[in-house]
Amino acid sequence: MKQSIFVWLTATTVMVMNTVMGDVSLLISKEEMNRTLGVSAEMNYVENGVVNAYATKFPYRVAANISHLVFTWFSPSRADYSVRVQADDFNVLPIINLANNGKVPKARETFSVEYRCAGSRAGQFLVTLFFNVSTSQGPLAFTLKQEKICTLKDGRRATGGSDHDYNHLQMNNESTMNSPVLLYVSVAVLITIILLIISAVCFYTRSKSKQSRLYESRHGRSTPSSFPTKESSAFDSPSQPFLQPCTSTPLTKISTAKLTKLETNSTLAEPKIIFERKTPLDVNKTLIELYADRNLFQVMPFIEMEGKFGEIRWAIWRQTTVGLSGDIDDEEDGVNEEVAVICKTLKNTTDRSHFEKFMRDSLVFHKVPSHINLAQVQGAATFGHFNNPASVTDFPLICYRHQGFGFLKKFLLTCRGVQGLRESSEASASSSKRPTGGAANQTLRTHDLVNMSQQILKAVTHLHRFGVIHKDVATRNCLIAEIPALGINDRLMVQLCDSSLSRDIFPDDYYSPKGDDTESRPVKWMPPETIRSNVYNSASDVWSFGVFMWELFTCGQQPFVDCNSEEIPSILQTGTRLGQPYNCPDEMYSIMYSCWNQAPLERPTTGQLQQNLDEFAQQLRRYI
Repeated sequence: MKQSIFVWLTATTVMVMNTVMGDVSLLISKEEMNRTLGVSAEMNYVENGVVNAYATKFPYRVAANISHLVFTWFSPSRADYSVRVQADDFNVLPIINLANNGKVPKARETFSVEYRCAGSRAGQFLVTLFFNVSTSQGPLAFTLKQEKICTLKDGRRATGGSDHDYNHLQMNNESTMNSPVLLYVSVAVLITIILLIISAVCFYTRSKSKQSRLYESRHGRSTPSSFPTKESSAFDSPSQPFLQPCTSTPLTKISTAKLTKLETNSTLAEPKIIFERKTPLDVNKTLIELYADRNLFQVMPFIEMEGKFGEIRWAIWRQTTVGLSGDIDDEEDGVNEEVAVICKTLKNTTDRSHFEKFMRDSLVFHKVPSHINLAQVQGAATFGHFNNPASVTDFPLICYRHQGFGFLKKFLLTCRGVQGLRESSEASASSSKRPTGGAANQTLRTHDLVNMSQQILKAVTHLHRFGVIHKDVATRNCLIAEIPALGINDRLMVQLCDSSLSRDIFPDDYYSPKGDDTESRPVKWMPPETIRSNVYNSASDVWSFGVFMWELFTCGQQPFVDCNSEEIPSILQTGTRLGQPYNCPDEMYSIMYSCWNQAPLERPTTGQLQQNLDEFAQQLRRYI
């Protein structure tokens, strides 16, 4: 009798638990399965709070003619969720039509995932959705995989094209390829087109100098009055830090005219969007290549900047003619020169995860050929030797050759008279604290700001040429020095640096919903699509470069200073943008604004931006 009662209670408990756990359900409907796969069935990934392990194990195949996939989900009881989407290859850009965090709807609702192929390579690319759902019964985590098939034609067709249109084109292509005669004709036409392109390039080369002279004579008739004054700007009011999407100001005309000129002047083919080419990096091997004897470094007694885990110091590197030595006596070692370097390193209390992140970020430019506006690691100094890991007991000094003011953001804040960076207690209390080196006495002219923009843009273009996406173009990741020999218009030299330690030194510039500083992102410098998908490319770097120019003209102000980082995606989605800085010419703000186009393909390329900046700088030198 007791056994029967126990069995009945157990069964009743299981039934009650199933009823309570019957919360979250996520599926692909029968209609959607029929549209995308031609199968009249329903795919249940999660049913009443139970994950279908078999269904989630295999990726859902998304054909080349399918641009999006629709999911259905609901939860009768309260359930909070978080979701993120990730692509294993930059040739596909997944965009989820769903907030990153929220509540699961109580009634059946749908959301979609759009798959945009770059068109640079055909193949099958894995896309993964990561879900975390919190219910009254506990957390529920699961992943959904899709396998998107891309063709070379995907990147050339319009974004708004329907699946039906693509099917029509595909059938026409198949019928065409069935005819060998038409195939031969196509090859002949292709050869003819190539010859015409070669002829056009030759014609362009011959006429380039003539066009340049014509441009000079045309602009020579302009007057200084063509430059806008402070009174003519409608975006310089301190009460209007942002540009709202609906405005009655003439900025739209300025921006449109500039972009039209930019595109019509671009005659050479340039890829609209460049994706990152991932190259493996052996950190240990790279450290051996960059090895420098720590005994040859005289580290300055003050700390330039510091964070919770790392610090930045100045040092003198004694480079000798007889090789590396532990003895730093000049007469014995034959010192060839003393090189000023700025060094990044970690504190002794730092754990291994931060060290690995620090090294990956520091060595990101190692395989890129050198460029005058790119700050690359020149040495990794340690008391031991990387050939013998057991002898290395200290964190290496990651050294950049630099003799100037240091990091650009601190320089701008110093020029503005703002002490916005954390300094160590030792440095603050010490009488040997490093002086500002004349930064506080610097007066930055429009010429200087435009010239610095040109220099950093050249560095970004150089990185893109070798398939490297910076992902964090900002003043905090730039070095600045004064070089009088360059002339009055080029007296300041800036270099784009990697982003190592930036999250630690400038924590207010980064945001992580999980509170993990190693995974935090500079969302106020990021475009909307990158915030959603975490996919970076040349178009996302262009957006960040626009914010970088805004930082220059505001002398280091924080973008969207009155907004929380979690509000940025919705703010950008409404069309709100950073407002025109005080004393920033309309032409310059037009260039900034063009970088913040909602559509990545509508943003200018780095080559087009360089052309615009060069033209504006030329006018500045002529009239001011």
